Amino acid sequence: MKSSCERKRSGFTLVELLVVIVIIAALAALSFTVLPRMLRKARATEAMSNLRQFGPLLTTYATEHSMTLPAIKGEVTLPDGTKDELQWTEVCLSVLSPDTAVTEFRSKQWWEKTKPFVRNPLYKQWTPMIPGFALNEMLAVNIESAKGNVVTETLSLPISYASITEPNRTPLIAPYNNFYYRFDSGVTLNGFKTTPLKDLLMEDKLSILFVDGHVESVTPNEYVSRELFLMPRVTEN
Repeated sequence: MKSSCERKRSGFTLVELLVVIVIIAALAALSFTVLPRMLRKARATEAMSNLRQFGPLLTTYATEHSMTLPAIKGEVTLPDGTKDELQWTEVCLSVLSPDTAVTEFRSKQWWEKTKPFVRNPLYKQWTPMIPGFALNEMLAVNIESAKGNVVTETLSLPISYASITEPNRTPLIAPYNNFYYRFDSGVTLNGFKTTPLKDLLMEDKLSILFVDGHVESVTPNEYVSRELFLMPRVTEN
């Protein structure tokens, strides 16, 4: 026959159960707060890596096309000799996968299967046409303005590398919720803290790829205060 002491030790006490419950609750709370931050940081690291890969790819493209960058959206001659109007992201994909039909680049299933670096993993609302990275429209605007041209349509203009005299100060690609962006003096951090642009911020900063291939993280306010939207500054002789 068991003693009263042995009977008392046969199960958990109320205090022990409460301690276990508190520990489980603390771990659950930790997972809900720390885990999302860890996942977001991992996605931000991947986004930075993807952004850097645009540099050598666009350099390769320019080398094969008279040292010009692709237009934001313009007519392109495809490998089979046909012509089509492509966004710059589709041009990048055609360089990466020259044997793939352009129609495939517009299929979400193809993106899910191949997982090209052209997609920004931070951008939750991405589509094949708006993958979360955007080309700087101000490149064409500033170059054409320097030539004295009236700027009406800039999306279809290819950009000459020779026109960019300060590649280390000239932004090329940034995270955005369109396939091109145009930051100017009206851009503020508060404007980016609204859905869906807030998805693209990491600690209130955007990762910017410059023409020379380096990447910097700046706030939208810093982008404006450094007058990066005025680059490239071009003087036509």
